[in-house]
Amino acid sequence: MKRVGKYLLVFMAIILVASFKVPQQGQIDGWVYERDKKGIKIFTRKSKWGKLRDCRATMTVAITPEQMLKVLTDFDSYKSWMPRCRKSSVVARMGDNEFIVHMVFNGTWPVKDRDCVVRVKYEKDPHTGIITITETSEPKYIREESDIVRIQQLVSVWKLAPKNGGTEVTNEYSSNPGGNIPDWLVNTQSVDNPMSTFENLQEKSSTRK
Repeated sequence: MKRVGKYLLVFMAIILVASFKVPQQGQIDGWVYERDKKGIKIFTRKSKWGKLRDCRATMTVAITPEQMLKVLTDFDSYKSWMPRCRKSSVVARMGDNEFIVHMVFNGTWPVKDRDCVVRVKYEKDPHTGIITITETSEPKYIREESDIVRIQQLVSVWKLAPKNGGTEVTNEYSSNPGGNIPDWLVNTQSVDNPMSTFENLQEKSSTRK
C-alpha cells in the first residue's frame, strides 16, 4: 500500500507540473500558439474587428535591423514576398520615414479582390537599436475602385530588434477584410498567410548577407 501511495503522489505531482506548463507554452499575453516551422512561430488571438483573427509572427534572421528595414520599405517589391499581393506602390511621401502606400490583393474564390491604403511610419530607438514600423489604414486617402473591396480597418506593427548579430523580427497584424468571407477561409488565412509571409522574408534575408 505504501508503494502504491508513493506512485500516486508522484503521478499527481507530474499532473500538477504539467498543468502549470501548458498555459505558459500555449498562450503568451493573450496570444495562442498555432505553429512553429523553420524557426518561425505563429500565434493568433480573437480580433476586435470582424472574424479574421489577429496574428503574431516571429523569427530571427542573420541580417541587421537596418538591412531588414530596407526589405520592408521596398514598397514596389511587396508582391515578391507578401501572399497574393499583385500590386504595391507609394502614393505619397510624407517625409524621410513616413509614406502612404497602396496595395492590391488577388482574392481566393469566392472572395473578391481586396485593396488597402496604409500610412507607414518607422523609427529607431537610439538606446536599444530596435526599429519599429507602424502601418495604419487610411481608407479614404484615394478613391475606391468599383470591382475591389477596400479594407477599412488595418493595423500592423513590425519590431526589428538586434539579437546575436542578427535581427529578431516580430509582426503583429490585425485587420477587418470586410465582406462575407467563409469561416474556413478566415481560419486558414490567420495562420497560413503570416507563415508564408515570414518564409518569403526569411528567404529574401538570406540573399542579403
